[in-house]
Amino acid sequence: MNIRFGGLGVSRADNRITPPGRPTPTSENRSRAGTWTRKAQRRKQPFHSEEPPMKPRQTTTIHDRERRRIHGLARALVPAMAGISLLMAGSALGQDFVPFVIPAEIDRAHAIWMNDHKPITVDSKRVEALGSHFYQSGRLRIWGVNLCFGANFPTHEDAPKVAARLAAAGVNSVRLHHMDTARWPRGIWNTQDGRTLEPEALDRLDFFINELARCGIWVNVNLHVGYKHSEVLGLPETNREFDKISGIFTPALIDAQKRYAREILTHVNPYRKVRYADDPAIAFVEITNENSLFMWDAEETLRTLPPYYANILHGRFNTWLNQRYPSDEALAAAWDKGIEPLREDMVTNGRFIVWEPGRNVPKQWNLEQHEGCQVRLSRSQSPSGDAVKVDIDKANQTQWHLQLTQGGLRVTEGRYYTLSFEAVAQAERQIGCVVSQAHSPWANLGLSRSVDLSTEWRTFEFGFVATADDDNARISLSFSGDATPFCLTRVELRPGGQVGLAESESPRANTVTLFRDSESMARILDRMVFLAETEKAYFDDMRSFIKNDLGCAALVTGTIVFGPLGLYAQSDMDFIDSHAYWQHPTFPGRAWDGNNWLIQQRAMTDHPEQATLFRIAAERLLDKPFTVSEYNHPAPLDAQAECVPMIASFAAAQDWDGIWLFTYSHATDDWARQTMSNFFDMDTNPAKWGFMRAGTAIFRDRCVAPLNGFVYSSLAKDNDVAAGLATLHLKHNANMLAATGFARDALLKGQRIAALAGRDGHRDIVGPGTQIAWTVENGRGMYTLESWGALVYTGHASRFQNATGGKIEIAQPAFAALTMTGLGGEEWVPLGKRDRILVTACGRCENVGMQFSADRRTVGRNWGKAPVQIEAVRGSLVLPEGKWTCQALAPDGSPKQQVPIVYEGDKGILNLSPEYGTMWYLLERSTP
Repeated sequence: MNIRFGGLGVSRADNRITPPGRPTPTSENRSRAGTWTRKAQRRKQPFHSEEPPMKPRQTTTIHDRERRRIHGLARALVPAMAGISLLMAGSALGQDFVPFVIPAEIDRAHAIWMNDHKPITVDSKRVEALGSHFYQSGRLRIWGVNLCFGANFPTHEDAPKVAARLAAAGVNSVRLHHMDTARWPRGIWNTQDGRTLEPEALDRLDFFINELARCGIWVNVNLHVGYKHSEVLGLPETNREFDKISGIFTPALIDAQKRYAREILTHVNPYRKVRYADDPAIAFVEITNENSLFMWDAEETLRTLPPYYANILHGRFNTWLNQRYPSDEALAAAWDKGIEPLREDMVTNGRFIVWEPGRNVPKQWNLEQHEGCQVRLSRSQSPSGDAVKVDIDKANQTQWHLQLTQGGLRVTEGRYYTLSFEAVAQAERQIGCVVSQAHSPWANLGLSRSVDLSTEWRTFEFGFVATADDDNARISLSFSGDATPFCLTRVELRPGGQVGLAESESPRANTVTLFRDSESMARILDRMVFLAETEKAYFDDMRSFIKNDLGCAALVTGTIVFGPLGLYAQSDMDFIDSHAYWQHPTFPGRAWDGNNWLIQQRAMTDHPEQATLFRIAAERLLDKPFTVSEYNHPAPLDAQAECVPMIASFAAAQDWDGIWLFTYSHATDDWARQTMSNFFDMDTNPAKWGFMRAGTAIFRDRCVAPLNGFVYSSLAKDNDVAAGLATLHLKHNANMLAATGFARDALLKGQRIAALAGRDGHRDIVGPGTQIAWTVENGRGMYTLESWGALVYTGHASRFQNATGGKIEIAQPAFAALTMTGLGGEEWVPLGKRDRILVTACGRCENVGMQFSADRRTVGRNWGKAPVQIEAVRGSLVLPEGKWTCQALAPDGSPKQQVPIVYEGDKGILNLSPEYGTMWYLLERSTP
């Protein structure tokens, strides 16, 4: 993740669906399909959900309700868990917040904590990638967290405590992220010039890695996240933060990345007396974070490269064309194939001649003004006739907050279209132009561009291929972000208009441009294949350098998957990786302004059609281990407690190989704080960290069995794999769920995995199986996963009873996450036969005195004060057969209070209540 705290970086969100009245993203607001972008201003905004409040449930005694329930029990939740069901004691809905500060130092002797780790020595067996999974003396799943900026360099005093706390919760890997972004003390570079490694940073890192290894925790080293090698080398400034995109094809930048990799990986850790490259504790290496020629806004970046970088890529493109085609004539014949001349204009009143009577709006056009932005339209003149003048009275930094649109246009999938218009501005400025759906989900249909206006009238022309059939498409011209007035006329959208090889172009003369307006389909596909091969060559070369030149035995991945061509570029890495965020914060004004940010209060449980999990699942590649190295549902989402249970259980069911949650901490030395301090840090957020022990059982210890169905299918059917993937990428961009064609329902019933080409089939998996149900009724969602060794529920109180066949009821809170997991080293013992069971339950999580806005979309800088609190669950639990005792656990995991169990016949009933002040209940089977 690229993120800014205290003035560093940028970030992305994983829930980018354009709401009604909003454009698909331009270079200023574009997002990756189903997810996020680089700059906050570029992020597509999610829908705003106005959900009605829950109605209070009528109060009923546990005794009366349980009598009715027992008569109605027909079957067990799952065969291994016969007799378990949940009830929630009746109560009017309220806010039962209780303090729950999980301390920085804990006693690992308490039953909740893990205490069985094996230290990683310099002689330990390496983590290996064998076929589809990780192995290390048997099958291995990674259950990890990120550390960011200064958190990578704890003091010698803090390092053992941090490592011990991580291991106690079951963490077996950390990802060292943003280690290279800043100068000491927030990064590894010296404070003077930022060109050499800071000795104290390196010493702390060495010591910390040793402490992590002593606790059985493997390390994932990120080689390039935020360092600007171009600045240090004195090269021209790149047009993307952290040298992204340019660093993939510029020789000087690649050489600089290799020098840093050599410096880090050949460094000898004095505490372990071994090079990082040779240390089994350094199990994973990532080449570059979120970096691809197909990433968010990549086309805009490539079109606007500074000359130094543009010339390098231009030369490589012409060389590639020379190798691919024997002559200019052969290239022209290939690129001119199937071109269509310009057809009739589809836009009505594109010269703004006719205006609505009594309104200052041109007929057939719609003016949209959002978030208080205001604009005035008036008649004007251009050299070619009538025009519209746009005077902006109030603008903000989000471009789509002001836009002029025309809908009702019909486009055909696969057909080429040309959008053109004339424009002039009072001073230089940008506007965006997009062709998208004029209806939900407002998806882009093939065009999203930024346009630089000047003080002279200019004609702009853009060609694109429609990505879907649509009878109600729209043109959107967006222009907030700048109050400079401008004029517009001759807006036209016409089928056809492609150009193949221009008369002035020849690869032998090095004159073929990477981009030109109104390109033919063949030219577009060739460019995409060239970019894909360029990117793959970069990653393959970097991996070879790390493995062969440096002799590093760690497993290497390149970056995350960006669509079919991004997957192709990663296909020879040791494992495939992904990132995702649900409801990432957005910033209407300045990027990462701590006082001006918004989140949408939407539970992912309520929106399976937009859920991150399905998109992630579609990025898996056959015969490669698959990981997610960044994931979060950021604070202060009311439903953030769903995060860990959902990702852990879904990943286990899909049989993924690793998860690194984002992030444990950004802080260098503030390990003992008692507040939830920002969007992402988990260490002091009990809605996340409180579920980590349950997540360990669910995912790492495989208490959730993989789904039994295993189907794999090819993305490309042609012999030319790259060309087939390019066609798919052109249609679906980075949306792998659409590219694979995997149905969401199918991903709830079985594993679905993509192959690049020539691999279609299925494998039968024999095992205990897992059942997942994910439904929404009247806007209220319910996610349930039931497996042999764990039960996972997230959802609205009103849904639990019907969704579970009457086995679960919740009175409060209105939304909760609840898990039941076994504790101890009893492998393959069903949950109902376990001697110890941990019940983890939580609603919202807030600091004392957090000051929410009326719509709960922000707290600005008013995050409140200590202690952090959880919204405790009130209810009861019908236990498995046998005699049980229960302890409500304190935040340090120690027994806090005996919780009585009431027996009716052979059914034991455990009452859950805020009066116990906990989210953890430890059940222990009594000996006969």
